[in-house]
Amino acid sequence: MAGTHSIQQTQPGKAAGILSGPLASVVTDNGTLGLIMELSGKLQTTLDLESLMELFAQVMQSQFDYDTLRYQTADQELTLKFGKRAGRNKLNYDLSVLDTDLGAISLSRGRKFREPEIQQIENLLAALLYPLRNALLYRDAIKSAFIDSLTGVKNRTAFDSNFSREIEYNHRKESDLSLIVLDIDLFKRVNDNYGHIIGDDVLKQVAQNIEETIRSSDALYRYGGEEFAIILNGTDMSGATLLAERIRKNVASMKLTSLDKDDQVTLSLGVATLNPQEDSSNLFERADAALYEAKDSGRNRVVSAA
Repeated sequence: MAGTHSIQQTQPGKAAGILSGPLASVVTDNGTLGLIMELSGKLQTTLDLESLMELFAQVMQSQFDYDTLRYQTADQELTLKFGKRAGRNKLNYDLSVLDTDLGAISLSRGRKFREPEIQQIENLLAALLYPLRNALLYRDAIKSAFIDSLTGVKNRTAFDSNFSREIEYNHRKESDLSLIVLDIDLFKRVNDNYGHIIGDDVLKQVAQNIEETIRSSDALYRYGGEEFAIILNGTDMSGATLLAERIRKNVASMKLTSLDKDDQVTLSLGVATLNPQEDSSNLFERADAALYEAKDSGRNRVVSAA
């Protein structure tokens, strides 16, 4: 079945199963209403988006024979798929609540969907709307809590949350992990001479430059002030040192028009690679010590920890 249809709830508290839009349907039997109420109860047990959609897919699978259920968030940052290979017949729906875009969902299978099935599917989609909205709001709140509002990169809270977990994972897998800790040289002089507005702009441009240099699998964090950290999964000391040197060169070659030629920024960077049985505190201390050695050695350089 071709085409994309809208499933939207236009009034808070409107009866479950009553939809507005081109394919609006109304619950007319107690069995369907009971199923919707049961589904609503299940969906209200979690605010985790992946868990919510998995619950919804399970209920849908118990009621309808489909090959694949696919959900994508409105920002297209997340796509979830449940089931096997997609069939050639599809139902596509855009989801919204009170003009808030909740993303899109599609179901597919080999044979066509019958009209009674379509009506039942739309009734169940109506039960998904508000739990889905709540899960998306929760996801946005969690995401905001881990993002530095100035630079847009992950913040210290995110680093503290992720660093130990990444180390434990790499110990289990016996894979490489490296850490780069870096600092903008003489950044206090930028703030003192040009003011904090210019200083903030420098921080943003440096963070953007670093993000464009590292791989998508690497994670950049603003650790505090003008200090940043980068977690490098699957990277040994040689690879981490090469990347650190590339970052140093790229930042040193930036032309910041808000600063005088003699005040262009540089970085000092410390690099350390995870040793067997090493914990997060010790790894960070070694990378941080290498950073301070780089600063004490004249700045604008990379030092690798022993």
